[in-house]
Amino acid sequence: MGMIHILNRRLPLALTILLATLTTWSAAAARDCALVVNGAPLVEARGLISDAGDLLLSEPVMLHALGLAVVPNDTGDPWSVRAFGRSVRLRAGARQYMIGEDTLTARSAALLRDDGLAVPLEMLTETFGIEAVEYRDGEAVIWSLTTTGAQVMEVRDGAHRDRIRLVVDLDRPACFTWWSEPGRLVIETPSAPDADAWSRSVRLLRVQDPLIGQISQGPTTTGVIRISIGHNSPKPPELFTLGDSPRIVVDLLRAEEDYLPEPPEPALPYAPGLVQMRNFGTPRGPVRVFVYEVDPSSERVSVRPALASSTIRHRVSVTRMCLNTGAYGGVNGGFFGYRSGPLGMLVIDGEWVKQPWGGRTVLGITRDGRLLMDRLTFDGKVMFTGLGYLPLAALNEGHSKPNTLVMYTRRWSGTVTGAEGRTRLVVDDTGRVIAKQSDGEAASIPPGGLVLSGNGRMARSLDKVAVGTVVSPELRTKPDWPNLLHAIGGGPRLVKNGHPHITAAPEKFRADVYASTRPRTAVGITEDGRLLLVTVEGGREGDGGGMSLSELASTMIKLGAYQAMNLDGGGSSTFVAERRLINLPSDGVARSVSNALLIFVEAPAANP
Repeated sequence: MGMIHILNRRLPLALTILLATLTTWSAAAARDCALVVNGAPLVEARGLISDAGDLLLSEPVMLHALGLAVVPNDTGDPWSVRAFGRSVRLRAGARQYMIGEDTLTARSAALLRDDGLAVPLEMLTETFGIEAVEYRDGEAVIWSLTTTGAQVMEVRDGAHRDRIRLVVDLDRPACFTWWSEPGRLVIETPSAPDADAWSRSVRLLRVQDPLIGQISQGPTTTGVIRISIGHNSPKPPELFTLGDSPRIVVDLLRAEEDYLPEPPEPALPYAPGLVQMRNFGTPRGPVRVFVYEVDPSSERVSVRPALASSTIRHRVSVTRMCLNTGAYGGVNGGFFGYRSGPLGMLVIDGEWVKQPWGGRTVLGITRDGRLLMDRLTFDGKVMFTGLGYLPLAALNEGHSKPNTLVMYTRRWSGTVTGAEGRTRLVVDDTGRVIAKQSDGEAASIPPGGLVLSGNGRMARSLDKVAVGTVVSPELRTKPDWPNLLHAIGGGPRLVKNGHPHITAAPEKFRADVYASTRPRTAVGITEDGRLLLVTVEGGREGDGGGMSLSELASTMIKLGAYQAMNLDGGGSSTFVAERRLINLPSDGVARSVSNALLIFVEAPAANP
């Protein structure tokens, strides 16, 4: 497969040279056309114009200029064009193609050529977010392709015996251009229009491995985010994409004589009976399952949720959380957004961090050690002395609806940024309103205090509250969970009263969560009140590793769960023991996550 070279992005001169070349083509080449991808002309790669006037893209163009993998099949089954867990299936010589279960018909058929399959752009635009415009200059034909932009959230690395794996986390699926030259790999993707200043800044990363030099990330003058990776790999880099949270994975292979030594088998048991490793059969083969089994009445072992840092919008690995807190180990927690933090209820040591979300399932631990599990909704309000109360819509998240009241604590950050049409009350640690702000002013959150933010009718209601008024939030759930010490949200429910009970539909989970096999993390409660923390290992997306939710529910029952719920999974699924990563994450690298369920083990008392 030929490599595509991207011209320097001084476009007017490049296009002038390219057009001059195109006008000298012979009549026999008149059905070829020039390609420009996100403003950069391609050299040594052209498109093909079909008899119907449609643009067809070759395999090298799809792979290197758009980041689309073409997967052939020699048995007569459809070919696939794939990226970020999305795929289009088609056959050479046919105009029909499939997106999911839908069969569609294009004006032109896919063709086999010397450099592989040429696919009509029409088959790809909807799935991969590609827009195209055709230009003409005399006999010259130019197609300009524009793709969706993205933010680069993080670049992670992991050392393996035969390779270094780099994972580029994106905030959304997006086509990308990549090329390789001796000692350097470059990946470029258009920057999203809503990219923040942090994502547009220049960042440098150094990996402590002789295989990798400096990695730089930053914007170009044309609004493209470029990641440049210096390396000493003797072999070409291998790239693929994953869609369970969109990411680009790069494998840089070591020379065989530089392979790292085989790691020793981890010594799992720290406290007797605390950690198990089991194999469970699936139709696709055996899957490794790691289990914590904790007795809440134990004086030596305890479980509690944790955040990546003191505020909700940071992420670190579960291993790092264990090192930061002194925990023995743990598993990843509930779902999260890259910028919004936990997407579900979170209570730590009695402090509410986030409210229940979407009526999804929550695990609760009361102050007297009882374990609870149910689907919850938020029942919060704020009492204003002498004025009555207002319903509270959310905690530590942005206004998602009009006419709502949101409460912010220091778990959000030190400041609530300004916004037109909102009124903010600043409340100190005694519960007294010390300031009222509106007209787009930012509000600082006092230590131990909070900020109340209202929009629409709620803003007008807050306007009537005088400075000095005493306010008191009342944070509750439906059904009510009094005396609550810890809580963590996830979902869907897996097991209820010892029987499979999967609530993916009422909890409004996307199909990629409930209708796939993947690595999984779950939490269960046995009939005698013990707690199970479970991680199911899985391989690379699409290889059949991991479990479905139905298989996970059956596994939890076999492990003794009387109640069970799903937590975040896929590349987030992590099992740490003795402050070391035990499972093999599907990224090949431990993912940074927002929250976790951690295990704390006290050393046994010394003999007198």
